[in-house]
Amino acid sequence: MVFICTKCKHPLRTLGLSESSYLKCSKCNLIIKKNEIDSAIDSNNIKYMKSNEYNEKFHLINVIIEKILDSLKHNVEHLDLNIIKEFTKTIFSSETIFITGSGRSKLVGSAFCMRLAHLSFNSFLMDEITSPRITEKDCLIIISGSGESAIGLVNAKDAKALGCKVLLLTSNPNSKIAKLSDIILNLRKNDLNNDYMEHSIYEENGSYLEITHIDTIFDVSSSTLLDGLIAEIIVKLNRHEVDLKNKHFNLEQ
Repeated sequence: MVFICTKCKHPLRTLGLSESSYLKCSKCNLIIKKNEIDSAIDSNNIKYMKSNEYNEKFHLINVIIEKILDSLKHNVEHLDLNIIKEFTKTIFSSETIFITGSGRSKLVGSAFCMRLAHLSFNSFLMDEITSPRITEKDCLIIISGSGESAIGLVNAKDAKALGCKVLLLTSNPNSKIAKLSDIILNLRKNDLNNDYMEHSIYEENGSYLEITHIDTIFDVSSSTLLDGLIAEIIVKLNRHEVDLKNKHFNLEQ
């Protein structure tokens, strides 16, 4: 069963992992200690219902989208602006920008690579057949939530051996790839375990109903951040939307 705030009809989410952890309403910020659940029910501050009943009545998709938006806001509030400046400065000073990632991170990297190309940067995905040689004048941007992806790790080692600067976009600044990186842009302040609890709903039996996968939060956050970075680059270059449109593929039907 899912615990619901009777005031605003939103589910309670867990903060923390211990017995002293809290249940928090995702909308009105009502906070209930786990050991106070029974009294909260008696005082009609919260109620509970079966997970499938909640989904049918309140539509879980709304909760998921709200959680993703909350996580985006959290990530923005904890961004290190000095690191972003270094990240941007390295892009500008590099002759060629190489980008790599696995799975959905690769899709995020592809979109960023395309935007850089629209702004006349020499940008390539690592596995493109047209990719040139990497030199010490270039940079490699690795997008990896875990910072442990096998492909990213191999690419980082090879790039460092060639004197290329390695930039990492991650949610794990203590990872293997992070140890090889020159600049680390961390997208989450909390550790992974606490983040898991943050995007789960506490159920009556003490288990957790997972509502957003950890990687989803990272993928959406990294895509949003890189779009913001493109906007900043556009301003620095004194470009306009028409300049980007002139670089778009134009053989579409």
